[in-house]
Amino acid sequence: MNGLIMDYPLTTTTILNYANSAFPDKKLISYLPDGSRHEYSYAQLYKRCCQLANGLRNKLGIEKGDMVGTFAWNHYQHVELYYGIPGIGAVCHTINIRLSAQQIEFIINHSEDKVIFVDATLVPLLEKIAPKLETVEKYVIINASKNFSTSLGNILHYEDLIGEQLDTIDWPEINENDASGMCYTSGTTGMPKGVLYSHRSTYLHAMTILSPNAGNYNFSDKILLIVPQFHVMAWGFPYMCLLTGSDMVMPSLHLQPKAIINILESEQINKANGVPSIWRGVYEEMKKNPPKTKLALEEYLVGGSALSASLIENFEKDFGIKGVQAWGMTETSPLGTASRLQKKHEKLTRKEQLKIRAKQGFEFPGIEMRIIDENGNIAPRDGETMG
Repeated sequence: MNGLIMDYPLTTTTILNYANSAFPDKKLISYLPDGSRHEYSYAQLYKRCCQLANGLRNKLGIEKGDMVGTFAWNHYQHVELYYGIPGIGAVCHTINIRLSAQQIEFIINHSEDKVIFVDATLVPLLEKIAPKLETVEKYVIINASKNFSTSLGNILHYEDLIGEQLDTIDWPEINENDASGMCYTSGTTGMPKGVLYSHRSTYLHAMTILSPNAGNYNFSDKILLIVPQFHVMAWGFPYMCLLTGSDMVMPSLHLQPKAIINILESEQINKANGVPSIWRGVYEEMKKNPPKTKLALEEYLVGGSALSASLIENFEKDFGIKGVQAWGMTETSPLGTASRLQKKHEKLTRKEQLKIRAKQGFEFPGIEMRIIDENGNIAPRDGETMG
């Protein structure tokens, strides 16, 4: 016997529609590559996603199942691509700009990208390999200056693509198990391996990381997304922020410690994410040049590599800012664990608590974990056995 509760597909478009309905006034703020600041509402994001989706169909001939590459920094246009591309049934393939030219060439050819959206500042990286790209029919340039020129053939500018398009659309029905995004692994043997995310996995991951035991986010938060959008879908934050109604701040290429601190101060950021090297640099800069007023930043979520107990302790002791270790992989959508102290840890010493906080933590709902010993047997979950 089936239940009678309404069933609807868990898709990225569902997320976009929800934010437009529940949080139309919340903000997406971008610090663009040229240093300018851009701000608009989630309602405006929705309209531009509609325009993009129409442009993908009408001007670029993108159809369901087509691979569409992005080669871009964190900013509002890239968020639009996160929704506009899968919204019409195509696949948003975020290409890691940090990889070698050989790996990028392999990834684009292997995924068979039909179109690539590329930031103007990153065009030189693609120019070197463009003659070897077998399936790319057109390049769409984002954030280009008036005097922009390139050796890339068959280009179109982003605003020209969407400018004349309607800001409404009848979104097509999409099966939640259809592919929505594609990422290639970086920490791997041999060439990068492609991982296809479904709409369902993307939706459920976003719902999971907003929860109290994971990221613990809500509509009172203003979050700085330092983790790149070209790295495992920015840990799912551009989807999660629309579900929570959190204001979203994107730094594009402004990733130096001074630039990040300036954004933290001027935007009154209270939550952020990023790899440990970013936060180590921010801490060291703040030690040398302490902010004139206390930052609003309460907590930063870290993944990609281990967050040391010393950095957790020093950041909290000197500036009252909490570090939270998380772990994941491209293959886990990507976040899979976070390390937060539980009730049973309250009686531990400060040193013992720090040791726990520097570990990867416990798994999120929907994640199953185990370790295998050298004989292929499941090892005990005792916090000591290696596998």
